[in-house]
Amino acid sequence: MQRVLFVLAMITSMTIGATASASQIATRQTAGVRRGPVSKLIELERRKNEWLRQRFAR
Repeated sequence: MQRVLFVLAMITSMTIGATASASQIATRQTAGVRRGPVSKLIELERRKNEWLRQRFAR
């Protein structure tokens, strides 16, 4: 009985650990990449600001 509970506990903890690890990896991979219309506007604003800096920094 104790062996069955031990094996079941090990399987459960390994499953939870693998799921948590996979979700962290997925979060890290997509954290640096923004998607959607808001990100496009942010990128456009950054490019505009850089252009203004280059244009008027002289």
